[in-house]
Amino acid sequence: MAEGKLASCARYLLIILNLIFWITGMLLLGAGIWVVASDNVGKTVTEWLRISIPADTLMAVGYAVVGVGAFMFLIGFCGCCGAIRESAIMLGVYMVFMVVLLCGELAGIVYVALEKSSIETNLRDKLLSDMLNSTVVHKKNATALDILQSKGKCCGADNFTNYKENYYFKHDPKFEDYSVPDSCCLTYSISQDPEPAALNRCQMEARLGLVNGTQLFTKGCLNIIRDLIEDNSAILIGVSSGILVLELIGVALAIYLCRNRSDLYDDDYYDD
Repeated sequence: MAEGKLASCARYLLIILNLIFWITGMLLLGAGIWVVASDNVGKTVTEWLRISIPADTLMAVGYAVVGVGAFMFLIGFCGCCGAIRESAIMLGVYMVFMVVLLCGELAGIVYVALEKSSIETNLRDKLLSDMLNSTVVHKKNATALDILQSKGKCCGADNFTNYKENYYFKHDPKFEDYSVPDSCCLTYSISQDPEPAALNRCQMEARLGLVNGTQLFTKGCLNIIRDLIEDNSAILIGVSSGILVLELIGVALAIYLCRNRSDLYDDDYYDD
């Protein structure tokens, strides 16, 4: 009797847990397919987020979301159907998938911990590359880099002087009035028109290399990202731990149900 009740409880908990996985997987799969298949996704994303994202980046994100969504959908399907039908095979497949997922997540955590400095170097190189090749200076064609600089109140990877090596700012006559993008300026805003006088003041401060100006962001974006991660490390650890615990609970429930699935249909159990 007691074992049957525990098995029944494990069954319903496993169904609920994997129903969440299933629904989440379907939503991600649908979103990813829309990104990959839609011809107007770039325009739509630009209108929603008010930033310009390269088509190849959108496609990469779309395929990644499709892969994650499909995997979550498959996990949820096997878990739900395995619990409902009490199928040892489907529950076994579910456990294999969950173990693979857990190993992947643990490997990712270990990699980040061991390669922290390398990841930071690669991030700096990416930021520098984007900045040195940037030809966007105003909000009409705002990019993700503009969002980072405007919202993070930062400029450049290390600081605003990184833009001195931007080829276009140095040699292209179209950008002769610019030393940094407008998103490096205090008055810059995606949603509102900035003040021209303040933007001119910001550009002048950048040209003069002033580190104590009133309109120019002088702190590097890499420091902002580092501070953001450190300030929210407790939340990141808590969320990651919570996800791992839920996945371990799912595996434990599946193991228990596999070992006790016959108890749910014990005639004595239902007679009582």
